[in-house]
Amino acid sequence: MMAEHETILVTGATGQVGRRLVPRLLSWREPGDRVRVLVRTEAAGERFAAAGAQVVLGDLRDAEDRERALDGVDVVVNAAAAFRGAEVTEQEMAEVNRDAAVDLARRAAKTGVRRFVQVSTNLVYGPGVGRPVREDDELRAAPGGYPGSKREAEEQLARLRAETGFGAVTLRIAFVYGEGDPHIEQALPRFAAAPAHQRLPMVHHADVGQAVRRAIRTPGIDGRAYNIGDDAGPSVYELFELAGRRPETGVAAAAEHDPWFGVADTTRAHRDLGFTPRYPTARAAWRAGAL
Repeated sequence: MMAEHETILVTGATGQVGRRLVPRLLSWREPGDRVRVLVRTEAAGERFAAAGAQVVLGDLRDAEDRERALDGVDVVVNAAAAFRGAEVTEQEMAEVNRDAAVDLARRAAKTGVRRFVQVSTNLVYGPGVGRPVREDDELRAAPGGYPGSKREAEEQLARLRAETGFGAVTLRIAFVYGEGDPHIEQALPRFAAAPAHQRLPMVHHADVGQAVRRAIRTPGIDGRAYNIGDDAGPSVYELFELAGRRPETGVAAAAEHDPWFGVADTTRAHRDLGFTPRYPTARAAWRAGAL
């Protein structure tokens, strides 16, 4: 499945993406492969160790911890993210999403890591361009916050490649859901006043895992970015239905919105990586009992 005797470091292993990704990577191992996680607590480390992962205790924001975690690593999957929320500050987003990510890549380049997979977001594009966004489009997310810090990380990783030749493979993922992730329920308040027909590009955790696996294994793609999403995002109305709720009547007449915001063309991922969503829509995931 993977190259012979590889050690794969996963950051952000306790997050919603990482906690579902690590078991998949463990299940895809060939004999001799190792999956390593960098986690901050012994309790988290025990859970991953019991599943068969190597554990390094530390904080991604600490340079010495990053160095220890990289020792002997062949592949890095940087799934760490400080996301929106009252308890997460702008400073923490910048420290985790930009500063730690870029320094981790710089250190990975020096230690001979062969593949660095940066998990980013489709929100780095900012406002739409009148069509689905493509990987070569300008990144226009406003400075600060989650989208802005991820955009700034991508820009600095691009400069790192220009300086050293070390190129990250970047996965710009859509709104992630599935397998018990509370993301949909948590997002509903943000969409309460949105037009009922507004579409939300999404991607199931199983397909995030598939994309990461392909990004690790596919040769000749260093420095490339890939949009990762489903085939058709649900409307806001359908999103509420999937959560067992309905939006208020009259929401369809809400203020105008950009119908292309967040909608990304995934042709490159299909062409280069062979990526085809296992769950092409959230409704298909619901029918399969995979929400």
